[in-house]
Amino acid sequence: MDASRSWDHSSLESQTEVQLYPTIAYPVDRGSLWRVQVQGRICQNNAPSLAKRLLLKALIRALELDDSTAKSSLFHDRIHGFLVSPLSRERIHVSINDQMYVLPRKSKSSGLFQCRLDLPRRLFESQQECSIRWDNGIRPISSPVFLAQESGVSVITDIDDTIKHTDVCSRRRMLRRTFAEPFTAIEGMSEIYQQWASRGAMFHYVSSSPWQIYDSLYEFLQAAQFPIGSMHLKWFRLRDELIKRFIIRRKSKFGVINNMVKRMPQRHFVLVGDSGEKDPEMYAKIASKYPKQIVRICIRQIDANPIDPPRLHRIYKRYGMIVPIQVYSSAKQLGSSPA
Repeated sequence: MDASRSWDHSSLESQTEVQLYPTIAYPVDRGSLWRVQVQGRICQNNAPSLAKRLLLKALIRALELDDSTAKSSLFHDRIHGFLVSPLSRERIHVSINDQMYVLPRKSKSSGLFQCRLDLPRRLFESQQECSIRWDNGIRPISSPVFLAQESGVSVITDIDDTIKHTDVCSRRRMLRRTFAEPFTAIEGMSEIYQQWASRGAMFHYVSSSPWQIYDSLYEFLQAAQFPIGSMHLKWFRLRDELIKRFIIRRKSKFGVINNMVKRMPQRHFVLVGDSGEKDPEMYAKIASKYPKQIVRICIRQIDANPIDPPRLHRIYKRYGMIVPIQVYSSAKQLGSSPA
């Protein structure tokens, strides 16, 4: 993706890649400041280490890929983020609305950098979004910052099997769809989300998908015409045993969503997920903590792990649900309004 990758930082070597991820800002200090969540990654595009080359071969064998697929640009684009060498303890400089800032936290061992900047409200007057930029003097990159006003509707949506076919209930199918097949959208979801966006909804994509395939996911959202929103993915280290954990132990998204709702106490939230894993239970737990903010829960029915009446009964009983859970099979059942 043209806007997500860059080369040659003045203080780094020539094969450096920098990504900035779409993010959000929200009012703090009684509205006098905007807190901008800056997130991205910095890596070195070196030849993969022996350990990574062995992992790549193991993945190709596990997926039973033929030679043409293993050499395809699609496969190498998907695996690229796992093979680059992260740069740790790098100091990142970014600009927002033409103001330069030095991030207070250096990059982590994963190459990821994430921090908050509290900026004067006057920098964002009369704006719905702005951009954050990294400029090496040769090829600047930028990424949107979505300004979450104090009141409004935010849609927090899962990606895998909610808006994109992934088959997370099947280890082999999930791996092939993640690394070796074109991403395909769930029918009708982009149209529904576009209708919700036209009514003022803001979108936040919170997923257990790895940051390493961010480029491919972002390109999918654009190609399928989903509303662009902030991205909140997970990080997975490249080790043989952790590839298995990525498959069978999807980490909880609870903390990300909980913090988002907590930090924006006057906004209303719609939570959209699927029945394949633990979205219904997680969303119910969040709704029990923030009953005035969570106005709607929508769960796409997955045949491999359906949300049947006994499962619904257990959820309602455990969390004392006030917000009803809408189980749907077709995107049309969601309607044209988010709440």
